[in-house]
Amino acid sequence: MTLMDPAPAPVPRQGGISRMDAPLQEPRYPTPATTTADPEPPAEDRQGDPALKAIAAWINQFARTIKTCRLYHASNPTVVRFRAELIDALTRLTRELGPVTYRFTADDILHGEVSLYPAKSRDDNLALAFHRDGVRAITFAPAITQRELDAVVDALMLVTGQVQIDDDLVTLLWQADLKHVDVDYVPGEGDIGSGTSEEAVGLLPWPTLVSGEEDEAATSPAESQEADPMAPGVGSRSDDWTTGDITVEVEAGFEELDALAPTEIARFHDEFAAEHEVSLMTTALAVAHAYLDSGTTPEDRLELAHFVPRMLRLAIAEGSWLEAREALTLLRECGSEDWSAEGFTQELFQPVSIGATVEVLDRQRPGQVAEFVALAKEMGEQALDWLNLVLAGSQNRGTRRVLAESIAVLCRDNPERIAPWLGDPNWFVVRNAVQILGSIGGEAVVGLLATATRHADRRVRYEVVGALTTVPPAQSRPLLLEMLPQADSRLFCGILHQLGFERHGPTAVMLVGLLQAADFEQRSDAEKRAIYSAIAAAGTDDVLLELEAELAKGNWLAPGADAHRQAIARCVARIGTPRALALLERGAESKRAGVRTACADALRILHARD
Repeated sequence: MTLMDPAPAPVPRQGGISRMDAPLQEPRYPTPATTTADPEPPAEDRQGDPALKAIAAWINQFARTIKTCRLYHASNPTVVRFRAELIDALTRLTRELGPVTYRFTADDILHGEVSLYPAKSRDDNLALAFHRDGVRAITFAPAITQRELDAVVDALMLVTGQVQIDDDLVTLLWQADLKHVDVDYVPGEGDIGSGTSEEAVGLLPWPTLVSGEEDEAATSPAESQEADPMAPGVGSRSDDWTTGDITVEVEAGFEELDALAPTEIARFHDEFAAEHEVSLMTTALAVAHAYLDSGTTPEDRLELAHFVPRMLRLAIAEGSWLEAREALTLLRECGSEDWSAEGFTQELFQPVSIGATVEVLDRQRPGQVAEFVALAKEMGEQALDWLNLVLAGSQNRGTRRVLAESIAVLCRDNPERIAPWLGDPNWFVVRNAVQILGSIGGEAVVGLLATATRHADRRVRYEVVGALTTVPPAQSRPLLLEMLPQADSRLFCGILHQLGFERHGPTAVMLVGLLQAADFEQRSDAEKRAIYSAIAAAGTDDVLLELEAELAKGNWLAPGADAHRQAIARCVARIGTPRALALLERGAESKRAGVRTACADALRILHARD
């Protein structure tokens, strides 16, 4: 039979596997519909056919059963129920319609020419497993049993599972000995041109070759020409196959590639992008770990220890702090005596290295800065110096805050470690050290802050006043009073605010002295308000006589006299002791209108507050 000869119709056989020797033509399937002379109606006219709906419903139920079997164990009650419902539905379908035939393409399941289950994706392509293994159609007879349908399901599960098997779907179905299932398949290369007769085509359970004289007798002249690739009219042999051979397998392969191409291309792009998102440093560290876990010798570890410092330097230069910590761990696992954290940190302390690290850190988020701090802590005792050097060079306020808080944690139990930085010639380094001491707080930092109260740069002194808020008032008060005489207006107001944190008689007396000084009227409004507020917050009964004298002092017509009396009366009200209340009540009965009004207003405010 040549390639252009018409293909014989496959002979139906109850329970068996038939082959198709003419794959280039549309095969004919032995169904009850094809035995009549009436042609099958067009696919468009069959969409509303109830029988077709039932056939389509069963193949969808078959697909759901396959998916359920993939999810659960074979003994699971859900799987058992799905399989039982599947055979019941098929038994009803074949009892009503007779044998039912499904055809398979690379991406669809058909009944006749009507699409029943088109592939929605690569993972949801039920037809592909049949088509890939050469199955072109399958017919279920009415007497099909539970065992036979389970065999079809199990065979499909095997060829589509994760475990590689040697047999294809056709072989598994043949081995199952299915009496009521007919399979039309594309034959393998050994079945083509075997010399078997047309009657033998439909009787295959498995194709075989005829040997000896029977082969010669059964072979026709035309088939003899096919056996000789150089005979006239027969294609010549290429590198891989004879060009006259049937090309069904090649065509099936191309159809499968066409069906898989979109999803496979997308998967390739996703894997390519994911692979290139992993940094070179991460890949190198993974290789190094795998090398260490492969049973290395001490000599191998020493060789690796010569290479890992390069990885560590590269990770620090790139700002990959997590990878740098991992490289540091690798170095310690290698146990090389040629490398030490002390020697390596001396490289990191060089101005060029510090500048590069600061530049990277100032561009990073606070979380990444915290990763840098964790790396510095892995360096041991040198961590504090490295963090301080980076803090001194940083221009990012958020970065400085994270670094300062981390240094404060490191030095909380030993704040004297900050002392060397208080003598740095750069004012901003001293300011950073004062901020860290303020974060630590407590009595232990008082002596260190005292060295900065006389710093030439006022910005450092501002920071000292802020840091003293975390020191107990009894220890901070002497430093504040020492700074007050040389303070500018901003620092003056800040110191008075600090002095008002606690009532203290000597401090209140000193503040009243500022009120009674001759230059009081020349002070700015902000300084005057700071003095009034500090007296009200720190004042005691020790200053009530001086305040009562201030109420009565001054020319009645002097500008600002009433405002001054109002402020003094409110200071007395804030002191709030019984003697202070008695003073206000006496003033409220004074013959001087200004004193009387100021004291009455202060009492009214005091009673309203109560």
